[in-house]
Amino acid sequence: MAFSRTEAQVTIAKLLELAYSRDKGMTAKIIAESGNAQLSIDQNGHATLSGSAGVLTFSGSPVLDSVGAKVKRVSISFTNRDEMKVGYRATFDLEYMRLSVNGEFDLEQLITSCSGLLCRAARALKGRNQAYEMELQRIMGH
Repeated sequence: MAFSRTEAQVTIAKLLELAYSRDKGMTAKIIAESGNAQLSIDQNGHATLSGSAGVLTFSGSPVLDSVGAKVKRVSISFTNRDEMKVGYRATFDLEYMRLSVNGEFDLEQLITSCSGLLCRAARALKGRNQAYEMELQRIMGH
């Protein structure tokens, strides 16, 4: 199974949701803080979200296990561009390929849209419904 650009963007959203569910205050501080933040995940699923506001560790395995491809490493750099607009550049090292994606999202919209973005994204991956993919791309900036 190929790992697509859209699936990478959904994976980023799910990883942020997982970090947020682990410690919403720290996650929001790290991502919303002016400057840069980094999310790294190793092949064992150990995830570290870090920035000038602090460090949060959690297991990224639930998200990586749902990818459908063997993930060796994930590295995502976030840059807070304009209040709640956050840019990202992500590299997914998979068993047989490397995929890089970049874009931006509205942090407030992402955090408050569990019933929105993530649910729509999950349906998009299952049914490939064009309307849901368009909504995901709109939110993620592509």
